Amino acid sequence: MRRSAFQSVTALVALLVASACTQDFDKFEPELFPESSGSGSGGAGSSGSSGGAGGVGAGQTTAGSTTSGGAGGAERCTNGEDDDGDGAVDCADDDCGGFACVAVPDGWQGPGVLVAGPAAADVACPDGFPERVDVGGRDPLDEPATCTPCTCGAPTVTCEEPAITLYGQDACRGLAVQLPIPADRCTDTDAVSNLRPDSYRGEAPNVDSARCAASGGVATVPPPRFGTEGLVCAAPPGAGGCAGGEACAPREIDAPFEPGVCVWREGERRCPPEFTERHVFASSMVDDRGCTECTCDARGVRCAATMTLFEGADCATPIGTVPFDGACVEQIPSAATVSVEVTGTGSCQPRGGAPTGEVQEGDDRITVCCTP
Repeated sequence: MRRSAFQSVTALVALLVASACTQDFDKFEPELFPESSGSGSGGAGSSGSSGGAGGVGAGQTTAGSTTSGGAGGAERCTNGEDDDGDGAVDCADDDCGGFACVAVPDGWQGPGVLVAGPAAADVACPDGFPERVDVGGRDPLDEPATCTPCTCGAPTVTCEEPAITLYGQDACRGLAVQLPIPADRCTDTDAVSNLRPDSYRGEAPNVDSARCAASGGVATVPPPRFGTEGLVCAAPPGAGGCAGGEACAPREIDAPFEPGVCVWREGERRCPPEFTERHVFASSMVDDRGCTECTCDARGVRCAATMTLFEGADCATPIGTVPFDGACVEQIPSAATVSVEVTGTGSCQPRGGAPTGEVQEGDDRITVCCTP
C-alpha cells in the first residue's frame, strides 16, 4: 500500500526525536561493564576479582592494595575508603579477596611486611604499605678505620757530659784517669799537661734523654652498617573493613619481603600466637673503631762530640779537631785550650697508627614476628 505524505513526515519527526535522546556509550567508564571485557568469566553482577580466600587474586597487587572494581572505580584495600562505591571498605569488600583482617596483639605495632638483607634500606615499600620503619639489623660489617701515617719530628736530645780517658802508657794502656770536659766551654789544658799522659781516648757521651714530637694516626671511620638490615613497611593507620584492633593486610607477600604479615615490638620478645616466624634485630651499634696512638721510639738517637784544639788562650786560633769516636790517640797535640761541641744525631722511629676496635651490636633489640 502506498503511504501518504503525512505518514512519511510523521515517521521522520519520530526518528529525529529518538536520535536526540541517544547516549554516547563511549563515555561510560569500562569498569561499569565488567561483563563486556571479553574474558567470558564475568556476568552482569561480577565483582571482577578472581582471588580466592587463600591468596591475592587477579587485578590485585601482592603486598599492595589495588583490586579490580565496582561501580566507582578500583578498590584499594588498605586506604580506609570505599573506592568503588559499593558500600564496603577494604577487607569488607568482596573485591579484596586476597586480603584479610589481622588482629595486632596488645603492645605490638603493625601490621607490616618485612625485608631483611644486606641492602634492605634501598628496597622500595610496596603500594599500600608506605611507612618505613627501621628495625635495626644483625652482623655489623667489619670495616676498619683508615689511619694517617705516624711521623716523628726532629729529636730533642740531652747528652751526658763529655770526658776523655788519659792513659799512662801508649796504646791506651796502663793507669787510666777520666777527665770531664764541659761542653761548649773553653777549657785550659793545664790538667792534661800535669798528668803527662802517653795516650788518650775520647768516647761519645751517652744520651741522657731524647724525644721527638709525634703526629699522625688520625682515624677516618666509615659509617657503621649492619651486614643484614631490617626494614618493615607498615600500613598507614585507618585501613578499614575490620573489627577494632584489626587491620586489613594481604594474605601473600612477594619477594624480597618475608612471606607473612608481621608485627613488631621493642626488646627481645617471645612471639604472640599466629605470628610464629621470629626475627630479632639489634637496634643500636657500639662503634669503638679508631687508631692506636702515634709514638716515637728514640733508641735511634745518639750523641756525638768533637774537640777543637786552640793554641791561644780563650780558645783563640784553632789548630785542629779530634773526634770523640773511641779511637786511641797516641800523639797528643799541644794545645793551650780546648772546646768540646756535643750534638744529637739520628732520628726517632714512628710507632702506632694502626686500626683498632670494631663495630658490635648494641644491647637494644627489636623483635619482629610474622605469620608463616
